[in-house]
Amino acid sequence: MTLEFHKLTPQIERMGEYFIGQEEDTRDKLALALELLAQYTDGSLLPMIHERVQDAVNKDAGYRGAKPLDEPIADAYNPALLPESATIVATDGSQVPPDRHGAAEYYVINTGTIVVCHGTGEPPIISSDPHLFYENEYMRIEGWGATNASTVAARRTVAEMAALAEGTWGQRSEPRPLIALLDNPLLLIGMGVEVPDRDQLKALYFDAMTRLLDVGAGLAGYTDRPRSRYVVGLLHLMDLHNRSVDITRKVLSNDGRLEGLFDTAIYSTILPPGTRSALFVQMSPLNKEFKYSGGDTHEIAFFYMNVAAEGRPPKLARVEVPMWVAENRGLIAEMQVLIYHQCGQVVSRYPYVLTRAHELAIIKHDEAIQLDTMVRVTLTRCGLEATESEKQSGKNAVSGKKTRFEL
Repeated sequence: MTLEFHKLTPQIERMGEYFIGQEEDTRDKLALALELLAQYTDGSLLPMIHERVQDAVNKDAGYRGAKPLDEPIADAYNPALLPESATIVATDGSQVPPDRHGAAEYYVINTGTIVVCHGTGEPPIISSDPHLFYENEYMRIEGWGATNASTVAARRTVAEMAALAEGTWGQRSEPRPLIALLDNPLLLIGMGVEVPDRDQLKALYFDAMTRLLDVGAGLAGYTDRPRSRYVVGLLHLMDLHNRSVDITRKVLSNDGRLEGLFDTAIYSTILPPGTRSALFVQMSPLNKEFKYSGGDTHEIAFFYMNVAAEGRPPKLARVEVPMWVAENRGLIAEMQVLIYHQCGQVVSRYPYVLTRAHELAIIKHDEAIQLDTMVRVTLTRCGLEATESEKQSGKNAVSGKKTRFEL
């Protein structure tokens, strides 16, 4: 039976009306946010902002918003001039998760890496590195059972950082600045209790980060169309103080009068193309763990950046950097201009190096099918059973062309 679209039509129309109402609500909240932001434009107010954030943290009130470093929070910061030469390394990854209904249990992690020697005219250096995992030590976790999809995704994230560190290390003697870009946030989201070997994975991740620190690379994690609310959380905290509301876990469980507003709405009105926001730190237990495990150099800071072309509507990205990069404002400015230059090479205004890294890493559907066929052929040649489960066979029959079933 096919999807009955005529039954969805009135629901889709109601959805459109709902989003119109949401837009009006967002405009009101944005006006309030900009009003609050205007109260804290003066850099001399930073100590007071820091004090209020620290007070919320000391009270264990569950504050998860932003804390500015040392820059006024409403300013736009310009990039450096485009350097004559630079080295940009980017990595992305993908995976084929284990399928317990398949002919054999295995998974694949593939990483793609590209090196662009900006200003030299040389073609990019590209590589991809697929790994097939099938041994018991990878397919099962002692005391937990079969390896789940969340664990495979976490291992892919670590493999991406390791590949980025390896690729950047190989370019350590090339022209500076040396920029290492990851198509992901740097904070290890998705590494919770559902990933049993998370402690070992985190250790490998920090080792790779440290290798990038040792080579002096400008490491950054790039997030397109971010939906974060860290600065909104900060403005909510300031709003509570303005209204003399006690700072408790309950009042910080949402963003109050700014609930539902995203940081990008605020900075879309502030940042001209190519500029960035102030640098912030996200006050979360995860970032605290980064600082504890890797030291002060590994705490993660972030800024927003408008990567839109001149004269075009704003297009905001969030760029995460470790503290060893955040403290080097010259490197930050160079990173800005190089990211903006990379965005200018793709119509979608997404960094070219990350686009190519994704192309190198992605495992297409037909490639996954071909891989599975190769596995089946090998199993059959070895005299082993190579059939999928009855459940999967039934799903395949239903998902393909219509089949007549006799009762």
